[in-house]
Amino acid sequence: MPAKAPPTRPNILLIMSDEHAAHIAGYAGDRQIRTPQLDRLESQSSRFEQAYCTSPACTPSRMCILTGKEPYRCAAWGNHWMIFPEHKTWPAHFAAHGYATSLVGKMHFGGKDQMQGFQVRPYGDFRHGLGHQPEPLALFPGYNAQESAGVCEIPESLNHDVVVTRETLAQVLEHRAARPQQPWFVCASYTRPHSPFTAPARFFRRYEGKVFAEPLPKNPEAEYDPYMLGLAKKSWQIETTQARNDRGLQGYYAALDFVDDCIGELLRGLEEAGALDHTIVIYTSDHGDLCGRHGYFGKGVHFEEAIRVPLLIRLPQGQRRHRVIQRPVSLMDLYPTACGLAGLPVPRGLDGLDLSRRVRSGRQNAWPRATVSSMYCQWGARINYTKQAFDTTPYAAFRSLRWRDWKYVAIQGGRPLLFNLKTDPLERTNLAGQARHAKLLRRLDALTFAGYSWRKYQSQLRRDRRRIPKYASGLRPTTPNQYQFPDGRRFDAEASLYQDRFLVLPPHMTGGIIPQQVF
Repeated sequence: MPAKAPPTRPNILLIMSDEHAAHIAGYAGDRQIRTPQLDRLESQSSRFEQAYCTSPACTPSRMCILTGKEPYRCAAWGNHWMIFPEHKTWPAHFAAHGYATSLVGKMHFGGKDQMQGFQVRPYGDFRHGLGHQPEPLALFPGYNAQESAGVCEIPESLNHDVVVTRETLAQVLEHRAARPQQPWFVCASYTRPHSPFTAPARFFRRYEGKVFAEPLPKNPEAEYDPYMLGLAKKSWQIETTQARNDRGLQGYYAALDFVDDCIGELLRGLEEAGALDHTIVIYTSDHGDLCGRHGYFGKGVHFEEAIRVPLLIRLPQGQRRHRVIQRPVSLMDLYPTACGLAGLPVPRGLDGLDLSRRVRSGRQNAWPRATVSSMYCQWGARINYTKQAFDTTPYAAFRSLRWRDWKYVAIQGGRPLLFNLKTDPLERTNLAGQARHAKLLRRLDALTFAGYSWRKYQSQLRRDRRRIPKYASGLRPTTPNQYQFPDGRRFDAEASLYQDRFLVLPPHMTGGIIPQQVF
């Protein structure tokens, strides 16, 4: 029997990792990390060297990716926020134009709607458990980044990233068998290399005692700007040790190596079935991680390691070219760009730009985006926000702008930062105080806050907070992930690991604690 014709529109496979710093990859020049699967994908893709997230935290970045909007335009203030129904998401738009849409894995949505336009979601963090599987198991529901780094305790068959691989394969292959002419949009969302920095022993041993973080700052109290200093103190990292950071980086490398292996299994399985011939493959991450640079691990900061992300776009068979694009791009551009690549209309009201012509042609002249921005507001907290005083606390928010070789950072209530990324890629020297840059500083500040201000951000936040009760789920968190049947029934994926225990955690265990409140 002859094979059925492929869909008339291209399929889209969106692969997302979590917290992958753009500079740590074999194709990016890191000679210590093993990323053979991403290296192979990059060799056939357009690689965007200046790709930035809109906010260096999981939920807000993902909200902006799915809505194609700036954080303050889609209530992407912090983790656990929800997408309000007036925003038509990327998967909802594709579903309205005939695509079968599926999400497998973490997305970290807040509120009642855990689908957000995806028609099928067989596995993921439906009960606000963040998707991450805490280790060591005895610490559930908490874990603490570098101190959790080591060999994975969880059986590999139960590991989140292994499950995402298998369930994504099943989702695509079952769809092709049942409806081969219907195009599909599938998002495979992995949790690594986000902490806890664990991986099976064969991966961790490759880096143990062989990879080391950069030396700690001699005097962080003097070297950090007020925003960075406050965050470091809040996360206990002002008192970190070199050994702790070394182990954390070894675990991070192992976790990235492991997720690269999982992505390779996914791509090989789909390629062997012929499922990628007519498919656009996009790889990115929601944000980065400082990975010990500036003596810090984590996100939520303005340095390049936290806000610059990997972005690879591979076109279908016969259209693939390897290109390195040096122009700026925001992750909120992915939604309209995917529309352009698929031949769908771009919805009105998006802040992201359609770069599909540039992806196809590789042309970098007359680039439509001159600047790219990122922001994070500690006072945007969704959890226990009535107890937060950040709305009026200085040094608790930043907004950054990349323009040509320049990086400008506005600190709420504090002095700005200015870096020349060409001559100072590690952002060691703040040039904002130099008189010769005063005119440039005023211009970049005007671009950063065009039509907005910190007061306007806070006013919008207060309006958005008043809407929370209507859209909250009313559910308490359980274990990190659940399975979902086609009829909507859900059951826990990890009760056998964690037994739904809610423990009293030591005060220093700050990372990944599942909030003990109703969502």
